[in-house]
Amino acid sequence: MSDHPSIRPETKRFDLAVQIRNFEIELFWKRSLFFWGFIASAFVGYAALRKSSPELGILIACFGMVCSLAWTLLNRGSKYWQENWETKVERLEPEVTGKLFAEEEAIQFHKGWWLRARTYSVSKLVIALSDYVFLLWFVLVIAELLRKYAPAYGESLRTYGLALFVTFSIIYTILLMVFGRKSVRP
Repeated sequence: MSDHPSIRPETKRFDLAVQIRNFEIELFWKRSLFFWGFIASAFVGYAALRKSSPELGILIACFGMVCSLAWTLLNRGSKYWQENWETKVERLEPEVTGKLFAEEEAIQFHKGWWLRARTYSVSKLVIALSDYVFLLWFVLVIAELLRKYAPAYGESLRTYGLALFVTFSIIYTILLMVFGRKSVRP
């Protein structure tokens, strides 16, 4: 952004809004990578300690669950600010560039159904993934607590819980494909 006096105020506001939107997108990914470091470490620690030290496995699973919850909430906060600045860009855009960002081009339809680009929202998919990881940790914490403190229920959970979680995962995957698309703004 330039401080040149001949640049219109609308152009300055537009340039600033685009820069901040891009910064929010960059922060979204940096924050996700930060949390993935903790979550991946927790998965490794949980897998390594689960059999030899069940109590420590439960503590690590709780840590993974809390990190995953923080990650999913942080993703939603990042998405809010990204959309806030995208709205400002869309409002200022007609005065500066016309409808450069607002108009979508019809692309890649010649590739057929399988290889064609789709209008999925990358941030929505990451939010859905973070929700899924949180639910996975939640189930692991409950399963470990039952295994340790209620072994009779733990065996039933082992038998039916896995089938339920696989079924849930398949349904979640289908819902992700249906509802993970980019929202169309009015």
